[in-house]
Amino acid sequence: MIAMHQQVKKYISYFFLFLFLFPTIEKQVHAFEHSTDVHCKATDKHFHTLEHSCTICEFTISNSDAAPETQLQFIISAEQFTFHSFIALVNKPAAFQDLPSRAPPVA
Repeated sequence: MIAMHQQVKKYISYFFLFLFLFPTIEKQVHAFEHSTDVHCKATDKHFHTLEHSCTICEFTISNSDAAPETQLQFIISAEQFTFHSFIALVNKPAAFQDLPSRAPPVA
């Protein structure tokens, strides 16, 4: 039972590792597919035909929905408080009444 549990944990960890690394691997595979493409390296302004056509490279997210309007109201609350500094000269004789009168034995 424990060995099967360890096997399941191992396969689940491999699954999450693959899930985590998939976007990076897919991006590099896609770049490798385009490694033989010829691109124009001229620095002057000119026009020419489309260099390559790829649905992944040309994908753009177009969200035509307007941002929803929200009515936000921030309320800042504050409380008045007073700070009394520590008074060092207060004598409280009963402060040490619950302590034992002798120290523990030293070995």
